[in-house]
Amino acid sequence: MYEFIKQEIEDIYNEDYKRLRTKTVLYGEIEGRWHTHLHPGLTTAEIDQFEARTGTRFPLAYREFLTFYNGCYLFDLLRMGGKELDSYKGLSIEEQTRSTVDVQDIQEIHLRKRTPKDHFIFADSMVHNSYYVIDSNENVLEIDFRTKKVVKTFSTLKEFIIEVIKEGKQNLEDEVYFEFN
Repeated sequence: MYEFIKQEIEDIYNEDYKRLRTKTVLYGEIEGRWHTHLHPGLTTAEIDQFEARTGTRFPLAYREFLTFYNGCYLFDLLRMGGKELDSYKGLSIEEQTRSTVDVQDIQEIHLRKRTPKDHFIFADSMVHNSYYVIDSNENVLEIDFRTKKVVKTFSTLKEFIIEVIKEGKQNLEDEVYFEFN
């Protein structure tokens, strides 16, 4: 279901990519840094172990996504969490810094006492000043960092990712790049 992401990214960046030993693929070297990262998926057993470690039953759409990609970083627009590496031993600085951000770290940043129990926080965006949740109906909600109000609703995780890719393509066409220090 989510294999389209890799195809879309490869069509956008063509031969502009680098494969790391961790099997993460970096795409679009722009101004000395990589614009998009796709991390290799997890097995069902790894996802089950990940859920057991976190004490959380992941939404079905997120579980399915993890079988294709263990998190991703898309167009400087979206950082989607996954399971962090078990060890950084022997990895280069690039492999360490371009590894998956643990979804629990993203949750800890954005989780508040008033966060509804059925909101699974899985991603964020510095560009949009938002974080993203999957609710009990498998809708994806964009939540404003500051106000904690819903900014947009997407009916599926796939629809949400398609919109991020459209925006990323448009930014590339318009040569809109973001700089993070």
